[in-house]
Amino acid sequence: MTPPLRPLALALGAAVGAAIAAAASPAPLAAQLPGIGFGVALGANLPAEKYDEGVKPGVVGNLFAELRFGAPVSLRGSLLWSRSDIDNPLIRPVNSDNLPPVRSGDVTGDVNLLGASADLTFELGRSVLRPYVVGGVGVYARRVAQDIAGAADEFRSLRRTDTDVGFNGGAGLKLALGPAALFVEGRYYSVRTRPDKTNFVPVTVGLSF
Repeated sequence: MTPPLRPLALALGAAVGAAIAAAASPAPLAAQLPGIGFGVALGANLPAEKYDEGVKPGVVGNLFAELRFGAPVSLRGSLLWSRSDIDNPLIRPVNSDNLPPVRSGDVTGDVNLLGASADLTFELGRSVLRPYVVGGVGVYARRVAQDIAGAADEFRSLRRTDTDVGFNGGAGLKLALGPAALFVEGRYYSVRTRPDKTNFVPVTVGLSF
């Protein structure tokens, strides 16, 4: 199992164990109450579209505070962090023809994403198992560290940071555990970096309370 996917496997194992314990409970599980809640999640970040050509799957973490209205709709303030290794150039000169041919394994480095967003969630049920949809808008900083073995000095040890607006949308499934909830969530993010957008799909397992 590759290192970026190991945290997701551990989190999924914890989710399965909690689900089994909840199913064995003789008493019904209470719904989360209106007010302010918090959540944390961990998982795998899967690059998509053009971004997938240069970036490997990585790890992702999410923290959020949530304003619950006692209705299906909640408002979240979320922080996202992700780290992935790269295997093709993400930093290119203005005239990309100046970039020498790159062989497999020549490119090393990583890309770190850090962002904050305002998100809305809408629950589609009020039972113990609650599917929901989520989406929002935020600002994301992408820092790329890149090196190309055997290239001219102008292409070695490159660093670049971009800060851009991004949008996200997805769905999840929540399991009520008394005043807390275990959830699995997948979202599609698109950050307006240039020349190509940074598109990725975090799949996470988390706990809210």
